[in-house]
Amino acid sequence: AAGANIGTRFLASVEAPIALGWKHRIVEAEAQDAVKVEVWNDISPVAGSRGYGTVIRALRTPFIDTWQQRRDDARREADRLRGEVLVALQQGRIHELLPFAGESAGLVHDIIPAGKIVQRLVAEARHALERSQTLLTKLGTGPGASKS
Repeated sequence: AAGANIGTRFLASVEAPIALGWKHRIVEAEAQDAVKVEVWNDISPVAGSRGYGTVIRALRTPFIDTWQQRRDDARREADRLRGEVLVALQQGRIHELLPFAGESAGLVHDIIPAGKIVQRLVAEARHALERSQTLLTKLGTGPGASKS
C-alpha cells in the first residue's frame, strides 16, 4: 500500500475532541453505515472553485437521509441548513446531523488512547511483514529461500 486512511480510527480515540456520542456511533457502526454525503457539497460548497471533488462520508442520520433525496431543496435552503449544522456544532451535537466517519468504522470496536492505536498499528504491520516473509520463504522466493 502507498498509504492508509485511518482518520476514523483516531476519531474513536480517548483524545479526539469530539462528543462521546459520536465515538460510540463509530464503535457501533458497520462499514455500510458510512455513506457518501454528496448533499454536503450542495449545502456548503467550496467558495470560488469546484473543490477537490471530494465527497465526505458520514454515518447515516435522518438529516443525511432527508437531504440526500432533496438536493435541489438543499441548495435552495443552504443558508438555513448551514446555520442548523453550525448550531449543532456549537452545541457539541454535530454527530446527530453529520457524524463524519469512513467505511473503516466497521473495523473499530473500542475507544482507546491514540498511543495504543499506534502500538496496534505497528504490531499488526510487524506481524504482516513477518508472515509475508514466511510465506515467501515457503514459496521459495523470499530471503532465506534455497536457490536450486
